[in-house]
Amino acid sequence: MLKTLRPWRLASHILKGCAAPARRVSDSFKTFGGENALAGSEATPKKFANPFAQPSPAMSDGPAETEEDREKRRKVLQLEADIAHQEGRRVPALDFFQDHHWDHVLSLPSKSARIKYYAFLWQINMKKEADQRKKAERAEDTERRIAELRKEREENTHIIYGLAHTSMFLRIYDTTINHWQNNRLTRAMQFAPKMVLDCSYDTHMNNREASYAAKQLMLCFAENRLNDEPFDLHYCNAQMEGRCMQSLKRYIPTMLNPEFPMNVHKQCFTELFDKQSLVYLTPHCREDLVTYNPDDIYIVGAMVDTMNNEPLSLAKAKRLGLRMARLPLDRYLQWGSGSGKSLTLNQMINIMLDLKKTGNWDSALKHVPRRKVVDMDSQRRTEDGRKALGTRARKLNVRIDHLLDFEEERRHATAFAAPPQTLRQRKEGMEFQLDTWAAGKKKKKREN
Repeated sequence: MLKTLRPWRLASHILKGCAAPARRVSDSFKTFGGENALAGSEATPKKFANPFAQPSPAMSDGPAETEEDREKRRKVLQLEADIAHQEGRRVPALDFFQDHHWDHVLSLPSKSARIKYYAFLWQINMKKEADQRKKAERAEDTERRIAELRKEREENTHIIYGLAHTSMFLRIYDTTINHWQNNRLTRAMQFAPKMVLDCSYDTHMNNREASYAAKQLMLCFAENRLNDEPFDLHYCNAQMEGRCMQSLKRYIPTMLNPEFPMNVHKQCFTELFDKQSLVYLTPHCREDLVTYNPDDIYIVGAMVDTMNNEPLSLAKAKRLGLRMARLPLDRYLQWGSGSGKSLTLNQMINIMLDLKKTGNWDSALKHVPRRKVVDMDSQRRTEDGRKALGTRARKLNVRIDHLLDFEEERRHATAFAAPPQTLRQRKEGMEFQLDTWAAGKKKKKREN
């Protein structure tokens, strides 16, 4: 136990020693009256900076970190992660970490951020191990089922027809389907209309947005390949050392192979295509895209802007002098309350594929998620139900009013009619006489 604690204390002292000189400089600045000297000058406002936005080294104020210092700090962090894993914390083993994981760990500014990232990697590792266990169980079940089928075949000498038995159909393997789909993309490179995905927004996204953009770019390629009439997709302005392209390379490891049908360019699209035929699709412009023109080359900005909502694509299109257009979403859709009008990259590709095939915006905009829009059929049914309810309520109110009017008329007629004969009435000549009233009662008592 003491052997493991000594490296842990050594690692903590080394990490704390990196920040000690900065604290000493700040303390000496305060003691020598640096704050009083700058009190008269205008204080610069502090801007909020997201620590996860850009990978910055731990010692940004000092000189540039050398490779030797970076390697030492990496070994210290490896020791920290190994000890935390041995203590049973939510940290994966060292053999799970890869180079891009350690690069991200080195860019984190604090220990709490590292703990959160370790927990995230631990969840991924646990899910991966669970999938491997399920895969092993499925393999055992498959072997047992195959053994039972072989035993049945040995016992039964009759011919069995069907799948995996005597059949007139040939089995099509997944590799055959992949080759066929890749051949369709190769044919699209020769004859299909072209479409561009602008991958130059890597510096405007944080790590999470870059990973989301890479996944959406992978889905763009996959869904375009599955379509019967795919586009000739071009990934332009690709920064191969950036976070987005590195994540995309992990999703598609063969993307840079010469035989793989995927166009990845480091050049800008203005250097590859005619500038007069380029149309930049941006939601910030005012002109709607009315019809699809197969001679035009449409450009979609590969950016996930969950935090940054600046019109970067509009500014770039104006700077390059390109035509701009936006999807007519407000004309064909009724957006729900509180729903954003942002679409993912794969949804944009699906919309453009259906628009190219059908030329109908109603069928093309079916790829917009239903949670963002109001269903017109359900809204019409709701309005019809409200109208029917209002009609029934009005009929009910008329009936009640009629009954109330009848009751009011009956009361009015009863109040002004002749009183019933059963009630005692005053008669003429029957004035009250006080003298005779008491005497009459005494006479009756005497007679009795």
